[in-house]
Amino acid sequence: MWAAHTSNNQLTRNSDLNLLDAIAVPNSSIEELMGSCDGAMNTKQDPKIYRCSVDRLTPLNHDTSRVWLTVESGGRLEFKAGQYLEIILPSGKHCPFSIACAPANAEHLELHIRPTPGSDDSSQIEDLIRKPGCFEINAPKGDCIIDHVPDQPLLLLAASTGITQMKSLLEFLFDGEISKPISLYWGIVAPDDLYLHDLCVKWTSKFPLFSYTPVLSEPEESPTWDGATGLLADAVVTEVSDLSNHLAYISGGPAMVQATAKVLLDNGLPIDNIRSDLLPYITLD
Repeated sequence: MWAAHTSNNQLTRNSDLNLLDAIAVPNSSIEELMGSCDGAMNTKQDPKIYRCSVDRLTPLNHDTSRVWLTVESGGRLEFKAGQYLEIILPSGKHCPFSIACAPANAEHLELHIRPTPGSDDSSQIEDLIRKPGCFEINAPKGDCIIDHVPDQPLLLLAASTGITQMKSLLEFLFDGEISKPISLYWGIVAPDDLYLHDLCVKWTSKFPLFSYTPVLSEPEESPTWDGATGLLADAVVTEVSDLSNHLAYISGGPAMVQATAKVLLDNGLPIDNIRSDLLPYITLD
């Protein structure tokens, strides 16, 4: 899958780091890295085990699929916008995936799944979602949420399939009364990775306070690209002169979250205004 590369913090082809959507990290690393989001509200919801089946599966682009899950047993799954679930593999590992829909739209749970070549965990996931039968999930998880429309400008920064968490947040926000700007920045390696591009453009037409900026990390590989390039945070500070009252949600791998948060902090964003499930586990000094 696409993730943030640890050496240069750019988006590159890597299978280890985007924990909200990845399945390649060891199970112990998942439990160590995922937890409460510093500064985010405590959901007070204890995760539990549910049995699910795949209602339908459709391609989003050349390598990512939209998977709709139906909860078969365990009761109704109540969750907050921005939370994630864990698919429990036959081996017992828990693999985290952001829930891509808003709670109000959750008759079926939407996931975006991209296989990771060479990963045994990924192979098990593919077997579970493409064969008949049920499997278990552990949900809901994550405290990096939105449960009311904030009264301040929002920055939503997603790397690769980190867009799934942002989709859930945006669908929730668009059902409310928006009074402040909401700016989405989506970092990708190649234009083909923008599998929700048409939806994001549609939102810009429908919601005047919403803006959308795709950011290409490797423009030399896409010479016809005429949009923003480089790091997500650099695109933000180029467009936003005063970050002091903004609230930023960041979804990506540890290196991406760390690099992005540091740039935003250096440009005036208060540390208490940063949200990420990985924030308690990275260094911002």
